[in-house]
Amino acid sequence: MTLEVGKPAPAFTLRNKNREEVTRESFPGKHLVLAFYPLAFTGG
Repeated sequence: MTLEVGKPAPAFTLRNKNREEVTRESFPGKHLVLAFYPLAFTGG
């Protein structure tokens, strides 16, 4: 899947730092910045 700048984020479910599930719908009317760190916490 390719994401495009300025387009809505696809539906997602993630866990926050408190291990609570959040979704895109958890932030109605808000702008979101999603950052991914694929090697974080891998030990390598």
